Amino acid sequence: MPPTRALKETDLYPPLKAWLEAQDYIVRGEVGHCDLAAEKDGELIAVELKLRPSLALLAQAAERQEYADSVYVALPATSDRPRPPASRNLRRLLRRLGIGLVLVTFQKKKTRVEVLMHPGAGTGVPRRRLKKKAAILREIAGRDLDLTPGGLVGGKRRVSAYRQRAIRLASWLSVLEEVSPARFRKLGAPEDAGIILSGNLYGWFERVRFGLYRLHPAGTAALNSVPELRDMYLEELKHVETPGRINKN
Repeated sequence: MPPTRALKETDLYPPLKAWLEAQDYIVRGEVGHCDLAAEKDGELIAVELKLRPSLALLAQAAERQEYADSVYVALPATSDRPRPPASRNLRRLLRRLGIGLVLVTFQKKKTRVEVLMHPGAGTGVPRRRLKKKAAILREIAGRDLDLTPGGLVGGKRRVSAYRQRAIRLASWLSVLEEVSPARFRKLGAPEDAGIILSGNLYGWFERVRFGLYRLHPAGTAALNSVPELRDMYLEELKHVETPGRINKN
């Protein structure tokens, strides 16, 4: 159902995410400048979320065509405005560009997702940037939880795959106290655990001595800001280590 406040672009994300997940896509928000990125069997779909059509929207969608297999723009509708402004002209332009159109209709008791037009061949569709596509697919796969809604305004913190890997290390350090990168990897941490610890991008870690790290107070504060990830990683640790068997080195 529609929000009682004015619509935001992020309001379009939950119904679209649910709709795509029902079709077995893995969906993540704000990946590689895509408001919404969805992957299934190596196919990448990019969806740009906007409240109204604009030249900027078309330019963004056209840029996504360089690496996504299919690109859609998603617009909202309500009972008062069931179709986007100038819908016929908009469809004609999107068809020429090879871009699809999705309508998210906010009704009193439910929200409906409707594909008005699937992407076509278009004219002058750019060559695929395969490395960019591969990077987006890696980012989708690397996020354990989807904590960043698509359509987030600039300046808001994105919980990237790299940040989630750092949160995993911080969560484990909160229990293990002092650990080496080698020990982390034995416990199933990412292969780049040592790089994350030594690089200390977020200021969460302290080096006790060469090859041994502990959690900085800033890391404890960061964990409290993402309790869902912290709790998931602490539960994960229980299955690979128990307090009576902790080997810090």
